[in-house]
Amino acid sequence: MARLLNVGIAGATGAVGVEFLDLLLRRSFPVGDLRLFGSKRSAGSVVTWKGRSITVEELETADPAGLDLGLFSAGKEVSKTEAPRFARAGVVVVDNSSCFRKDPDIPLVVPELNADVLAASPARIIANPNCSTIILLVALGPLHRALGVSECVVSSYQAVSGAGRSALDEMFAQARAHAAGQPEIFRFYDRPIHLNVIPKIGGWLPNGDTEEDAKFTTESQKILGDNRFKVWATTVRVPVERCHSESVWVRFERPTSVEEVTRLLAAAPGVKFDELATPRELARHEDVYVSRIRVDDDDPRVVRFWVVGDQLWKGAALNAIQIAEELIRLGRFAG
Repeated sequence: MARLLNVGIAGATGAVGVEFLDLLLRRSFPVGDLRLFGSKRSAGSVVTWKGRSITVEELETADPAGLDLGLFSAGKEVSKTEAPRFARAGVVVVDNSSCFRKDPDIPLVVPELNADVLAASPARIIANPNCSTIILLVALGPLHRALGVSECVVSSYQAVSGAGRSALDEMFAQARAHAAGQPEIFRFYDRPIHLNVIPKIGGWLPNGDTEEDAKFTTESQKILGDNRFKVWATTVRVPVERCHSESVWVRFERPTSVEEVTRLLAAAPGVKFDELATPRELARHEDVYVSRIRVDDDDPRVVRFWVVGDQLWKGAALNAIQIAEELIRLGRFAG
């Protein structure tokens, strides 16, 4: 039986922080002491967990001494200073921001695909990939290893909760304003998201891609250990509460069949099938769901499919906790 770990959650009152608390319970994670951290604004608020009332501490002034594990979802700029500070104090940090994903010395991990890098690295900071990348690779990674991807085109349909609780509140406020015939105020996106889709997530890059588009390629290459792997992506924000959906077009290096793709995915951890996967019905499911698998009649190397996953769970909090579970299995917290 694993020893109990002293766990700290940074960004504990945010959208992903709330999911951390829920999933630690659901997965019977071996928590001893639990400390919650947030901004100066949220410090002093009280969160109830397993019957305990826990006061949120201000992250930037908190002493991390005594913690074994830090689950961070506090944003890139906060992680840049606070994750290394916690790591220097002996805490193993799993960071959900984009801060460390490109660092060659820091593992970027989807446990179903590359948990082996954790055994090979002594790093005290482990990066959690972008939510849309995780959801794609849980399904596409096993196919790539068996069939070899030569080209991949993805259109993502990403839920508003991917931008945090305040973005969700804004969408609901826009819906109320629309119903009342009032102006719809927006600040999170370039347009109102209510009754709309916005083909832009993140800032623009010189080639016309967005930062979110580019993450598919840069993160996939690192996770799969294959610098040839490239994704042509268009990321779209849609008025959905939670769960990202992705339409995937892929050309493999050799011909395949629906039967072979289905067999490979059936054997892949974290993948399930659904006749018509939709985000509304799949919220708070741990797996990613694949449907509409098609092989091109004229070119049997070309496969199309649809994948849906809860970006607050598998795309964020769940993946981070699975990383921590793998570290436990490896004995990183022994002693």
